[in-house]
Amino acid sequence: MYIKSSKNKKLYGMRHNFNQIINLYNEEKMPNKILLSGKKGVGKATLAYHVINHILSTNEDHKYNQNDMIINENNRSYKLLQNNSHPNFHLIDLIDEKKIIDIAQIREMITYTNKSSFDNMPRFILIDNIENLNKNSVNALLKIVEEPNEKTFFILIHKNLNKHFKFDKKKFIILDDAVDIEDFKFKKKIKKIKNSCVYTGSFYKGKGVEFIFELSKILPKIKFYLYGDINTLDSRFKNNKQNKNLIFRNHIEYSQIPKTLAKFEIILMPYSKKVYVKSKSIEVGQYMSPLKLFDYLASGKILIASEHENYKHILIDKINCFSLNLNKIDLWKEKIEDIFLNNNNNKLIKNIKSKARATAKKYTWKKRTTKIINFINEKKIYD
Repeated sequence: MYIKSSKNKKLYGMRHNFNQIINLYNEEKMPNKILLSGKKGVGKATLAYHVINHILSTNEDHKYNQNDMIINENNRSYKLLQNNSHPNFHLIDLIDEKKIIDIAQIREMITYTNKSSFDNMPRFILIDNIENLNKNSVNALLKIVEEPNEKTFFILIHKNLNKHFKFDKKKFIILDDAVDIEDFKFKKKIKKIKNSCVYTGSFYKGKGVEFIFELSKILPKIKFYLYGDINTLDSRFKNNKQNKNLIFRNHIEYSQIPKTLAKFEIILMPYSKKVYVKSKSIEVGQYMSPLKLFDYLASGKILIASEHENYKHILIDKINCFSLNLNKIDLWKEKIEDIFLNNNNNKLIKNIKSKARATAKKYTWKKRTTKIINFINEKKIYD
């Protein structure tokens, strides 16, 4: 069932992205132009509406619940945004059956930006489906976006903004996701589950469930634990009664991920070249940046991952992981058997664990935020 982004009261899977933006806003360092790029259906617009609601509802009753990432449907801003009547919010999107966003919509927005802000609060201009701007609209938009009025923030949503606008690379920065290393430090020792592998994440096509299913058949003495939303499982996995070593567990909160990973010796990340999301027609293999990758590295466990373009700059075979060809399942079988047989005495495995944590330390949220702030400060010098 499709839910309109403005009506999505719960934000899933983007807590760190959300917190980064809000922290920059609280420190008065939030850029006045935010570009959200990715395939349709991954949650870009929902993230935008949650950021906007958090800021606009700050002084309202029933304000945004940041702990649970939930918009209270009784807050004033939420109600006004539903019918696009909030004085500090302007939406530009495709109208009805039109195939383009025309210049009249941009001119209307420019007129809006010249008006005074309500209650001295910031104003947000959300432009969705920006790839549908025609040439005249793009030219008019770039003029106002380059030099926006004070306390006016633009959020632009598109599946490939840079390809469309051809922005100067000096004017934007692309960063990987990250992790909080402190989450993986425990006061008490975590009891391990022997001879077991783990996978955490979604069960959509291409994420690896199909592969682990086949792997469990040829490794009957190894248990495979998979954590995710069981409701999204394909029926052939739900009704599986033959592979008793394949154990599905329901979705767990992100805060439980570190302790869950600590129970296992091997973590599996068998991504296919093509990866799908909730909408089965949307393929995101070229655009994904797996948040779980950094959790896996931070756990200091043995990560066995499929070879993939999107993270080959992070994962290096026999350095911080084992990177294997997804089409050669026998290699996965041999590697898993070898790890459980020689784990305690294998110098290579010990080095991989150590290097994995060292890699994770390069990708903390603090360092990521510092890079963004440094980029903003350097840009101000040259502007």
